[in-house]
Amino acid sequence: MRNTISRTGWLLPLATLALAMPAHAQMQDRDTEIAQAPFTYAPSWTGFYVGGGLGMAALNNRIVNNGGGGVVTSIDGAGGQGVLATIYGGVDYQVMPRALVGALVEGAYSNAQTQANASIAGVSANISTQPNWGFAAMMRAGILANPNTLLYASVGYAGQNFRTTGNAQAGGAFASFARDDWFNGVTFGTGVEARLSGPWAAKLEYRYTQFESRTLSGTGLSYAPSYHTTRVGLTYRFGGLGESARDSDTMSAERPVDWTGIYIGGAGGGSVALNRFNANFGGANASMTDSGQALLGSVFGGYDWHMSDRAVIGFMGDATWSGPQSAASMNGSGGGVSLFSRTNFSWSALARVGFLPTRSTLLYAAAGYTGEYVTTTGNAYVGGASADIRRDDYVNGWTVGPGIETMVSGNWSTRLEYRYSQFEEKQVVQGASVQPTMHTIRAGLSYKFGPTPAK
Repeated sequence: MRNTISRTGWLLPLATLALAMPAHAQMQDRDTEIAQAPFTYAPSWTGFYVGGGLGMAALNNRIVNNGGGGVVTSIDGAGGQGVLATIYGGVDYQVMPRALVGALVEGAYSNAQTQANASIAGVSANISTQPNWGFAAMMRAGILANPNTLLYASVGYAGQNFRTTGNAQAGGAFASFARDDWFNGVTFGTGVEARLSGPWAAKLEYRYTQFESRTLSGTGLSYAPSYHTTRVGLTYRFGGLGESARDSDTMSAERPVDWTGIYIGGAGGGSVALNRFNANFGGANASMTDSGQALLGSVFGGYDWHMSDRAVIGFMGDATWSGPQSAASMNGSGGGVSLFSRTNFSWSALARVGFLPTRSTLLYAAAGYTGEYVTTTGNAYVGGASADIRRDDYVNGWTVGPGIETMVSGNWSTRLEYRYSQFEEKQVVQGASVQPTMHTIRAGLSYKFGPTPAK
C-alpha cells in the first residue's frame, strides 16, 4: 500500500506537468503570433466622412496691367500669403485590402492677398487681389501603408472667386476699379491621413491649383493665378473606421515599433518663394511682393528618442536645392523699376516633437533655424538717372511646420512635411530692401539604422 501511494504521489504531479506543458507552449505560441502577426487590413476605411481644417495659402500670379494713366505694370509673379480655413466631406470605398478610391467636395476661405504699388515721376498705380471663397470637387486614390495610415493622391476641379481692386493716377487723370471674378481651374495634390481613435482621423494635405488665364473686361488687366495650399484636417467617419481583427485599440493593431535611432533620407517637392520689396530712388518708389515657384530636392538626417508609447522627440537637419525665380516691373512715361529674385540653396537645423496615434505613425511639429542664399537683381531709371542692383546675399531666418511620418517596411519610413520659413529683411542697395519668405512641401523616404525591436 505504501508503494502504491508513493507511485501515485509521483504520477499525479508528472501528469499535471505533462498536461500543462502543451497548454503553456500553446499560450507562448499565441503571444508570439500576436507580437509578430502581419498587419490585418480590415475593410475599415469604407464609408462617409466630414471634416474641417486650417492651413496656409500662397499665391503666384502673372499680372499685366496697361489700362490706366500710361503706366504698364508686369508682375511675374505677384505674390501673396495668408491663412486658409476649409470644410469638406466625402466617401471612400476600400476596393482592396490595401487600396481605396473615393470622392470629396470642399469649401474654403482664405485671406491671402497680393498687392503691388509704385509711384514714378507723378504717376502712381496700385493693384490688389484676394482669393476669398473657393470650391473643389475631387477624386482620390490611396494605398494603406499600414492598417491605420493612408497615403493618397487627389485630382479634380477647383473654382475660386478673386476680389480685384486697382487704381492708377497720372497728372489729373485717375482710374480705378473693384470687381469679383470667378476663375475655373484644375487642382491636384497629395496627402497622408492617420487614424487617431475610433472614428477620428487627422490628415496633412498639399494642393496645387492652376486657374485659367483671363483679361478682365474693361480693366486692361490680364491675370493668370496659381495657388499653393497646405492644410491640417480633422475628420470624422460615420460608423467609425472599423475595428481591428484583434483589438479595438489602434496601438494593438500593428507590430511593435521602436523609433529610437539615427536616420537619413531624401525628399522631393515644391517651393514658393515670396519676396517683399521696398525701393526708393530719385523720386521713384515701389512696394510689392513678388513670388516664384519651383520644384525642390532635399537630403536630411536626424536622431529620434522614443520616450514613451505615445511620444517621440528628436532633432534633424536638411540641405535643400531649389530655384524659384520671380520678376516684377513697372514702367511709365517718366521712368521705370524692374526687380528680379532667385532663391538658390538653403539649409535648416530643427528640433521636432511628435505624438504616436498608432505604433507605426508619427504626427509631429518641427521648428528651428534656417538660412538661404538669394540673388537679387534690378534696375531703376527716372529721367536721365538710373541705377542697377546685383546682390548675392545669405539671409538668416526661422522655420516651422507640421508633418506625418509612417513606417512602410522594415526600417523604411515615408513622410509628408510642410514648412513655413521667414527670413530677415536685407538691404540690397541704398534705398532698396528685400525680405524673403518661403513655403515648401516635401515628400520624403528615410532609413533608420539599427533594429526596430518592440518598445
